[in-house]
Amino acid sequence: MIDDDARAEAWPDATPEESVTVGPWRLRLRGTEVADLTHDGTPVLRAVRFVTRDHDWRTAEDTLISRTVDRTSTGVDVRIAARSGFDGDDVLEYTVAVRIEGDVLRVDGSATTLRAFRRNRVGLVALHPAGLAGVPLVVEHPDGRPSITSYPLWIAPHQPAVDVVGYRWTAGSIAVAMTMTGDVFEMEDQRNWSDASFKTYSTPLAEPFPVALEPGDTVRQAFTLRCAHVETGGSVTVLSDVPPVEDPAEDPTASPAPVLQLLASSAPAALRPPDDALRPGVPVLVEPVVGAPNAAAVLASARRDAVHAPLDVRFVTDDPVALRAAIDDVLSSGAVVRVGAFDPRTHVTTPALQQALREAARADGGLEVVAGTRAHFTELNRAIELFRDWDGPLTFSVTPQMHDRSRAQVTEAVRMLRWVAMSASRLAAGRALHVGPVTLRPRFNAVATSAPVPLTRADVEDGHGPEFVPDATDPEQHSPAADAWFRRAVHALRAPGLVSITLDEAWGPRGSTGRSLSA
Repeated sequence: MIDDDARAEAWPDATPEESVTVGPWRLRLRGTEVADLTHDGTPVLRAVRFVTRDHDWRTAEDTLISRTVDRTSTGVDVRIAARSGFDGDDVLEYTVAVRIEGDVLRVDGSATTLRAFRRNRVGLVALHPAGLAGVPLVVEHPDGRPSITSYPLWIAPHQPAVDVVGYRWTAGSIAVAMTMTGDVFEMEDQRNWSDASFKTYSTPLAEPFPVALEPGDTVRQAFTLRCAHVETGGSVTVLSDVPPVEDPAEDPTASPAPVLQLLASSAPAALRPPDDALRPGVPVLVEPVVGAPNAAAVLASARRDAVHAPLDVRFVTDDPVALRAAIDDVLSSGAVVRVGAFDPRTHVTTPALQQALREAARADGGLEVVAGTRAHFTELNRAIELFRDWDGPLTFSVTPQMHDRSRAQVTEAVRMLRWVAMSASRLAAGRALHVGPVTLRPRFNAVATSAPVPLTRADVEDGHGPEFVPDATDPEQHSPAADAWFRRAVHALRAPGLVSITLDEAWGPRGSTGRSLSA
């Protein structure tokens, strides 16, 4: 179990926050977010927020303009005004208005675009608590015919609810009815990205995107929550830190401790510390792009980071023939602990790449090969059928800040990592698992629709990869809070079959201080 003190330690955050209590309702106003909505102490929603995502699925940065709370004779009115933008350029302004009267809470969101841009999603989202996992759920559809399902227990690879205009569920003694207007909505299991929520959002993924918006375009949506007491004799459902283990004899904490590795640094060479300041004997994972001008330089830099320890080489390529040649080259240049390969567009190991890895393993004899995804657990979860004929180890990476950079998100992600690890262990079905890299922020955009910027330089003097990814560096990277987060992440990721965990970079602004290598 993850101890309460560890969970309670907050990630540094200067977001203005205040609590609002009226009748049976309690909520927190955290920046532009309406968070931690409870009714008579029972969690109803983790949060409601207005979200703007561009054509590359980047989440806009919100600037709070004003926030007011007005008491009325029958309840309370909250009004939040904000602007959303990318790279310091605002693209829309919006308001979120919350009205609470008795057992009813209504959220209205409205937005007007300020300049033309392409969006994949704009509008209200509701985050349902992860603690509802396994709870029965009635889904209301536009045709008036409800369907009966449940919040997923194990992490769902695809949307658990689609074509949605409302829900009904019961948590403890509180029956909740939620309706949505202004669009058709659907739900996804955000635990796939280590978020502590199920998310209801509009613009179903089945619809074409991106969508061009012009100045003056408007969006209007609303959520209404109605709560009532019911006699259940039960208690509020709370998600355990430790998911159920299907085989009681399979205790993840009884398994051998995983080998801890580091990711090769992507920082400019001028920042490199002396070799004697690096961690000797720690394997280093590196991700060279096969055929890129800087591939040899990336590998050479990683060799130096490893200080005579072996490399874990994960090639990025869609060419099985080129992959075989690259494997032969890297095996002839020094010690290698394992090799993997991922398609540059899907970020998973395609069947053709799997076959090339098998052939390389047979040719070398003792070479360990790994397949899966260099991106989030989501990609492994959704593509697991691609690996039905693969009997080797599987892998995926982890970052807590795919959707949100708030204090609560980063802190709560540790608890979700245990669910991610145990769900991955179920998918692996006895195959070994290699998790990582584990980075505070994404080291590349796994869902970008824009073409990548072509590589032209053969050196890495100015850095490479994550060094040129916007916002890939967390300002708390070298803080005590980050030290604690990585130690707890290592603990949370323990699951049956786990062999290794690759942490953050060996040095530099996204680098490790070595804090978690003895966790």
